[in-house]
Amino acid sequence: MKKIFSVLSDIFFTRRCPGCGNLLPVLEENIICDECRPDFTDISDKLFYVSELEFMKAVYLFSGPPRHGLHRFKFRNDGSAGRFFADRMYEMICKEKFLDTDCVIVPIPGNVKDTDREYVQAEFLGKRIARKLRVPFVCDVIRKKKSVRSQTKCRTFAERKKNAEKAFILNKENAEKVNGKTVLLIDDISTTGSTLSSAAAVLKKAGAERIYGICAAKTPSLRERKSRYIIPYPDKMKMTMVNINEVEKIKKSKD
Repeated sequence: MKKIFSVLSDIFFTRRCPGCGNLLPVLEENIICDECRPDFTDISDKLFYVSELEFMKAVYLFSGPPRHGLHRFKFRNDGSAGRFFADRMYEMICKEKFLDTDCVIVPIPGNVKDTDREYVQAEFLGKRIARKLRVPFVCDVIRKKKSVRSQTKCRTFAERKKNAEKAFILNKENAEKVNGKTVLLIDDISTTGSTLSSAAAVLKKAGAERIYGICAAKTPSLRERKSRYIIPYPDKMKMTMVNINEVEKIKKSKD
């Protein structure tokens, strides 16, 4: 029965590679084309330290085909790419042990100026993940201030950190929805972790007990771009997101 459904689905609903966007052959079992598959760098087994979070996890490095796919999802309203990344995030979450009966999904609020998009990407991902996990989806606890510009317009780590500080405000009327809960904070891409950290700080004020960052992709640091090596966080058995300015400091400390 599943095979018949798969055949009908391929006939009536064309499938595209989430990387290049090209059509996949009918009855093709792989969901990524042969050309893109080697460049989908899976980092879902890594943990990244981000302040205010227990830890952050991402499925892929934000480079190559994953970058192209997320750009189509984010800027060209490509829902099929969004569904692909949401499903991979769901699979990553299912491998962890932090899910419990008091778990809720909270997306990073989108920029209120993005009126030309059909959806807020974090909400799109979060809704699909929440439906698959059968947990509440909560999108009205935190809001983004109108005066905050998009993080993509910030060029340096310092600019991103400053822009993200106090970027979100608490909707006190709905604070009880996360009070005492485990929160999976959803975003599409994490670069420095500043956005996740800022949003998590507000959720803690609402009484969230534990907060985990879940992203589709993480922007590679300078060293990761050269060797794809993830740098261990020096004081914890976790991993840290390392910005470009910190690379030289880490090198000197190891010499």
